[in-house]
Amino acid sequence: MFSSSALRAQDPTFSQFYLNPLYVNPAYAGMNEGLRVCANYRNLWGRIPSRFPTYSLSVDAQNLSISSGLGFNIISDTEGEGSLRTQSFGVFYSYRAILIPKHMIFHGGIQTSIVSRRVDWSSLIFSDQIDPVLGVVKPTATPEPNQQNVFYPDFSAGGVLRFNHNTRRKKLLATWTLGAAIHHLVQPNESIIRQRSVLPRRFVGQAGVLIPIRHEVTRNKIAINPQVLYEQQGPMRTFMASVTTLVQPVYAGIGVRNQTPLIPDIRRQDALFISFGLNSNWNKEIFYKMGYSYDLTVSQLKASTAGTHELALVIEFKKFSFNKRLNPKKKTECPDF
Repeated sequence: MFSSSALRAQDPTFSQFYLNPLYVNPAYAGMNEGLRVCANYRNLWGRIPSRFPTYSLSVDAQNLSISSGLGFNIISDTEGEGSLRTQSFGVFYSYRAILIPKHMIFHGGIQTSIVSRRVDWSSLIFSDQIDPVLGVVKPTATPEPNQQNVFYPDFSAGGVLRFNHNTRRKKLLATWTLGAAIHHLVQPNESIIRQRSVLPRRFVGQAGVLIPIRHEVTRNKIAINPQVLYEQQGPMRTFMASVTTLVQPVYAGIGVRNQTPLIPDIRRQDALFISFGLNSNWNKEIFYKMGYSYDLTVSQLKASTAGTHELALVIEFKKFSFNKRLNPKKKTECPDF
């Protein structure tokens, strides 16, 4: 610490970012029909004593009567063997603009959150507590601060463009998704001890395409889904690319995370990750996805981390509607994704 001129860190990053869409971009709120519930867990670097577990739960729904989407999320992130915990509760609103009926839409979304950061002062160890022979046996002369937590508001905004185009096979449409978001718009001060510690903005760019290979009702669906994600927060930059193949009801994918954006450089590779899971219908009204991914660290930390594990569960209730009294025969001109 004494020889370091700067310390760098960033928000948690999910390898299965496509199964935690509201965390990536608030414009995803209400993007798909019905109601969606997403639960995610990420255990970063399990072998390191100071683990970094992250939990995320989000719920969003579509309300076509006002061309909008609504949602909320809860995130809990722990650092330093539980000494520092960050928790947030956010609400989402998105507006849908139909650019070309049944072919192109644009979603713009905003997020408002209340964030809590708390430090467990009793779990901290200071240098004056350490005896070179007996270990941690002395009391510390470092005074305990008057407060051990801080609350602050946080804001994010983003946009997503989604459109279809015909593939070479008749009656099959490939769906493109392009998105961008800015998190921590006002760069809140997150210092617990009333110093100045600004949370840098996080810029996110995403692109992907869902390419159906076979979509017959009587046979298993087959599709390929390549995606890329770019994140920048202060001096930290991350570029992820993945390809997922679906042969319903199972899927599998592979990807890479690079600390040198857009430029392949084996010396700056952070991790390779694999994912697999289930993607199917529980019945005609309930659709679910269950996923697991493992990050194999390939940087200089690889001998120390034991990799990273991630779990995700997504449940979609297709028949959920805010407006039960609407005429069921009335159709809304929306893209079919």
